[in-house]
Order: sequence, then C-alpha cells, then structure tokens
Amino acid sequence: MAERQPETSPQEENTPLLDQYIDCAKKFIDLAKDLGHIKGANKLQRMCKSELKYLQSLRTSPADVSGNHLKSSNLSHYTGCLHAAYNAPQVTQILSPFSLEGRTENLVVDVVANQGYTWIKVIARKAQALHLVWAGRGQFGERDLVKQARDYIHCADHHPVHFQKPKVHFAFYNQVTHPMAVCLERLGISVSGERVPVDDATTNQISLACVSSDEDSEASDSDSEDYRGNRTDLGQDGFSPSSGGRFAADKTSLKSCSDLNCDISTSFITQSKSDCVFSEMNLLHTLIFSLPSFVCLSDKASGYSEVGIERVNLDITTLITLVSSVTHDGCHFEFSEKILALQAAEERQEPVLPKLKKFLQGKVMYVCRTALEDFRSILDTLGGLKEKERAEKLLSQVTIVDDDPSDRTMEMPYSLRIKERSKIIFGTGDKLRAVTVTANSSFVRAAQHQGVSYAVYLHPSRALTEEKEKSAVPFSPTD
Repeated sequence: MAERQPETSPQEENTPLLDQYIDCAKKFIDLAKDLGHIKGANKLQRMCKSELKYLQSLRTSPADVSGNHLKSSNLSHYTGCLHAAYNAPQVTQILSPFSLEGRTENLVVDVVANQGYTWIKVIARKAQALHLVWAGRGQFGERDLVKQARDYIHCADHHPVHFQKPKVHFAFYNQVTHPMAVCLERLGISVSGERVPVDDATTNQISLACVSSDEDSEASDSDSEDYRGNRTDLGQDGFSPSSGGRFAADKTSLKSCSDLNCDISTSFITQSKSDCVFSEMNLLHTLIFSLPSFVCLSDKASGYSEVGIERVNLDITTLITLVSSVTHDGCHFEFSEKILALQAAEERQEPVLPKLKKFLQGKVMYVCRTALEDFRSILDTLGGLKEKERAEKLLSQVTIVDDDPSDRTMEMPYSLRIKERSKIIFGTGDKLRAVTVTANSSFVRAAQHQGVSYAVYLHPSRALTEEKEKSAVPFSPTD
C-alpha cells in the first residue's frame, strides 16, 4: 500500500506567493524613493511601506494566509502608479489632491504629467469586472468608470494650467474592454492599455440581469414605466437598451481601431528602459496583465509649453526681484540681517534673473494699480538710487491696468494668508487671463486650499538691498 503523502495546508501553499508580495513591496519602496524629486513620491513610499507592514503581519499571523488576504493587497495599484511615474513625460506630481465642487473629499490624481497639463488615472482592476460595474452589475455603491471620468473632466475644468484645461488619461494595467474604451474616448479621455472584447461569461451575466429586469418590469404597469424611464437615462449616457445596456455604437466604432486615441493593445513586452525594472519582477504577471504605453502623451507634450503664454501679471515681489541690487551682482556681501544673508547666498548659488527674464521674454507685462502703488511705496522707503533707476526703466515697459479682480477671487474668504492686497493683484491677473509672476507661494497654496488654482510662475523671493550694502561686509569665499 502506497504511503499517504501529507496534505499541504492553505498557508503553506500561499507562503511562497506571500514572500513574492513582500519582496515586490520592498522593491516598490526603493522605486518610490528614487522618485523623491517629484511631489507626492514620499506619500507613495509611505503607502508602500504600510502595505509591506500589512504583508509581513500575515507571515506571523496565527490564522491561515488565504488567497483573499493577498487579493486585498494594493500592490496592483501601486504598480501602475510607479510605472506611470517612471514612463509618463514630464511628471510633476504623484497622488495629487484636487478639490471638486460638490464633493467634500478631494479627487486624487494618480500621476500629473506634461508639466501639469495631463492627469493620469491608474486603473488596475480587471477589464471584465469593470465592464460588469459599467453594465450596472457591480456591488451596491460602486461607481463605474464613466461616472468617474465625468468627475475628472469636471474637476479639470476647475483647475486649469496657464488657462488650459488639463487632459485626462486613463491607463489600464489589467486590460479594458473595447466598448468601455470607446465610451471613455467619446467623453474626451485618452486611453492606453490592452483592449479586449467582452467575454462570454460577462455577456451572460449582463443578459441574465436584463432578463430578470424584464420579468420584474412586467409585474406592474407603473414599474414598467419607471423601468423604461431608467433605460432612457442610460441611453443618454451612451448606452443602448437593445444591447442590454451596452454602448449603442459598439459594432461600428470597433470596425476601425486607427481612430482610437492611444495604443490599441500593449503586451508585457517592455516599451522602455524603465519598463525593464517592472517586467523583471515575476510577481507582476499575477498583479497586472500589461504595461500601457504613454507614447501618445509624449507626442502631445510638445503642444503644452510656455510658448502659448502671451500675458503676464507682475506681483510686487516680482517687481522688487527685477530691480533688486542682490540680483544685479549685489549678492557678494555678508549682510547682518539673516534673511538678506540667506537670499545673497542663494543668489550666489543660483541667480534668479536668468530664468525669470527668459520666462518674461516676448510677453506683454501687466501691473495693476494696487501693485504699482505699493511697489512705489516700498521703493521710496527702502530702495537705493540704482534700484530706483531700474524701476523706472522697468515700469516704462509694462502696461498699467485698473484693479479688476475676478469674481472667484473676491468670493474667497479672508484669512491669515489670504489678504485684500493679494486678492486684488492675483484676481486682476486672473481676470486678464494672464499668468501671475510671483514669489508669494503662501498665497497660492492658501488659495488652492480654498479650491482656487491660479495660473502662476513662481520664483524665489528677493529684497531691496542696495542701501543695506553700506553696512555689509564684502563676501569672502572660504576654501
């Protein structure tokens, strides 16, 4: 009689996979750390560390490690966030919150690319499951991607970058059905990821749901009227009652894939050097089906630049910076005032004017009367002779306009960082649809917290220093 082999427990079966998850989480922490120069990367790193802690707790847990424990991991989503951050062009932010009118919570954009002009949403859920939710077969409270897409579009409308609405891009890491991709593109969203047909199992679930709904609708005339009304509402969202709630133009829209916004399908073959980092992790094949390409965003990136900016609104801080002695070779002094000494040291390390003048070149410069009057007052009190001469030359090149702040600016409540003068200056630039050039980053952040995002060009702050040079000591670099 053959010797009976000992049974393998579920925990023993899942332990090797758990070890792979833990190893993957550790690598993700290192990848996020390497993105430290991007705003929000530290947040992603903390989330990966939290995930690692959770996975490590499963290893020591007395309870069996089930497949459901691993399925609840967020590693799939973090995979997408990291991959997009490494491969999308000109990434400036990761996991960036944006206020959305009508919602108490902020909308979090996974990756902000193209210097702010593109918002990328990472989708790691499997295509067929997403399709079922879209068809109304999801769990109670689940919102389908089309509704989420409208939130993104609406939010982007309220957060323009240099008065251009950011483009929204959905990156699918576990495939997307053809009908859903087409529907999203009709809303104006670009889509990348492997496109697949709706499988038989999903089609059957939708069909059974429709049959059940039809039977229920025959129970009473009033219920029937409500049902037809709901179907009409679905049709307005791009659904077809005759196809069980699916997109009406599926057949015609799929006959030619050349019209689609982005790549039709992307296998696990790497698209860039950065992809190699991800494809080398064997676990990723269980987390995601494919790595989307962001080539379409790179092609569009050239259309988003400072070239399209024609008007600029100069803040008081910028006027001072443009005429200050410290920005005109007056940085080689040791000032007794700590703030002036710091600005001089920064100026010796990295001068402000070259970048600032390059940005202003060829643009129409505006100054509102409040900014002008306060600038002149500061100049008369603190300015030196040469600083005053530079100021007169500068002001002869700008257009003076009356104070005329935008409505959304004046509706902002006052606070410690949101004051009348700043509201007038930034609001006038907003009304002019001009980019406000400023060193007042605290007002910009405070306004963002109030849900108002301004088109700004930020630069380091500089003070008037010519008169202070009289009591300063020439700077002597140490070996």
